[in-house]
Amino acid sequence: MDLDIRAGVTAIVVVLIFLALLIFIRAFTQFKEARNLRYFAKRKEKQRSAFSVLLFAIAILVVALLFNSKAEPVIYRVYIPSPTLTLTPTNTLTPTITITPTATTIPSATPVPLFTPTPFLSVIISSQFTSETTPNPDALFSPLVFSKNLDENYQPIESGEEFGLPVDVMYAAFSYDGMLRGVQWTALWFREGELICMETLPWNGGSGGYGYSECQQDADKWQPGNYSVQIFVGETWKQTGTFRIVGNSGIETPQP
Repeated sequence: MDLDIRAGVTAIVVVLIFLALLIFIRAFTQFKEARNLRYFAKRKEKQRSAFSVLLFAIAILVVALLFNSKAEPVIYRVYIPSPTLTLTPTNTLTPTITITPTATTIPSATPVPLFTPTPFLSVIISSQFTSETTPNPDALFSPLVFSKNLDENYQPIESGEEFGLPVDVMYAAFSYDGMLRGVQWTALWFREGELICMETLPWNGGSGGYGYSECQQDADKWQPGNYSVQIFVGETWKQTGTFRIVGNSGIETPQP
């Protein structure tokens, strides 16, 4: 829906600007005709008519600018996109023979942490912000869905939580709502806690719809291990997702 509504708003704005341009040309033509009139009364009447046409063109241009900045957020207040993604179904595995369980020992009590640390941005990253737009604190991001490919609607193809080598690029797809155009957003990609990819830039999408972050690097840099992606709006953490890459990287690790 985000793409259809945005395309419709853009088309209307283009038509209004084109109409205003035609009316500007008409007003210019009338001013030119007025200068060539020999009679004072007719010249003044022609100039008043041209001035009215010019004001009308300016009014249409103002309407086009207001429509471009206000229409899309108003529409999304009525048509709020769903913040969940429709996942591509995966193949159902054939069940194997279940082995009769043997006696197991009773597990000991596992200590429960009192709190889970919330991800945060370092000063080095936040110092690279270029946007001055205040983020919407109610902005929402759905859980991240990972895949090696996306379709034309930003939907993941053959999504999952575990991927085999080789890998060239990975995508983290999501749906969102309540975003403001121009607000700074950041996506951080980690492997085993080490930062491997980062993008931070002003938001250029709509207030709601579907989006993605990507991490592209040389195939030999994708190593087996645990990966995580963190999404921030401004300096506020919004969502974290994890996936795993398995397989043989083909690079021998020297033994001590």
